[in-house]
Amino acid sequence: MKKVLFFMPDNPLKKNAGNRTRALSMLSYFKSRNFEIDFVSEYYTGRWDETDIKVFKQSGLADNTYVIKKKPSKKNILYYLLFYKLPNFFYSNKAWFFPLQFPELVTLRFKRAFKKILAEKKYDYIFINYASWATLVEHNPLTKGAVTVIDTHDFITAQLQRKVNIGQSFKEEIRRISLFDIALAISVEEQYIFSQFCKNKVALAPMMLNKPESIGVIAEKSFDLIYVASDNVHNQKSANWFFKEVYPLLPANVQICVIGQINEHLTIKAPNITSVNFVEDLATYYQNAKVALCPMLTGTGTKIKVVEALSYGMPVVCNTRGIDGLIDKNNNGCLVSDDAVEFKNNIMQLLTDDSAYQKQAENALATFNLNYEKEQCYKNLDTIFGIV
Repeated sequence: MKKVLFFMPDNPLKKNAGNRTRALSMLSYFKSRNFEIDFVSEYYTGRWDETDIKVFKQSGLADNTYVIKKKPSKKNILYYLLFYKLPNFFYSNKAWFFPLQFPELVTLRFKRAFKKILAEKKYDYIFINYASWATLVEHNPLTKGAVTVIDTHDFITAQLQRKVNIGQSFKEEIRRISLFDIALAISVEEQYIFSQFCKNKVALAPMMLNKPESIGVIAEKSFDLIYVASDNVHNQKSANWFFKEVYPLLPANVQICVIGQINEHLTIKAPNITSVNFVEDLATYYQNAKVALCPMLTGTGTKIKVVEALSYGMPVVCNTRGIDGLIDKNNNGCLVSDDAVEFKNNIMQLLTDDSAYQKQAENALATFNLNYEKEQCYKNLDTIFGIV
């Protein structure tokens, strides 16, 4: 039985963001291939509590679970300052005269705890999520003999381009990704960028989802449009654009369901808008809607909500950023426009033209089955992880 040490700072069972869904799908893959899985996370970053830890342990996703605190309690402030804050200040290279220009989330305390886990067992694979945690394997002799893998999730420099020196940030991101034997890119764009500069193996590992058990079983849909979004800054900006520029152009009888924490940032209230902050399972809502929305003006990486919609054979209306990461850019079930009037027209075409709708629905399902269906993606991962 192969052994994998899997680090993910967030709780994968809190499926309210694409990055958590991604980690959950990777854990499920290793479980399906009979890996022995040791799961490591960070208490504060993942917003864990004791109930969360218990539920995760009972989920069966991992054989052993370690949720580590990257910093001590502040109850003893002198201990906190002398044995955590001051040493970590220099370890993280955050002195004013040496700005890193790239997020370093690994603390000295956490790295020591991570090494302690490594010292207790030999692993075949060490799997790290995010370049901002990549230094867990840097200068770490305990990783010797294991294949190190990073799941990049995103192109972080592009996300931070207005906050950092782009050249220094990009150089550091490439350096961190190059620390690993294998780098997984979720999108074709990121695979291309990373493979041009990294000397290690950069493999495409697109988002993978289960094929829904039933598609289109509800004859009369409750919603014309479904919009699923978390509360990150990109979604906030994009949602504001949609409801300010596009929504007023739509007929008042078009029913819209908005799902996710993005609702906390929306002030618009109307009889044709249904707001749902969180649902455990989106399946019922997708089956009960006709068209998915993905207004995205900024951001990078594959939009998980787009792939989810495609899995239900649901056409998507989006901006150019909405198809970022998709392997097929054309005939993929998405109607794309950055102009508010054209965006509205794309929506209305799908809601009023049955033949146009059917064509896009067929394209959506074909795109999903070919590129993102779980079993198809598992075959690709089998090649990467040497499973015959």
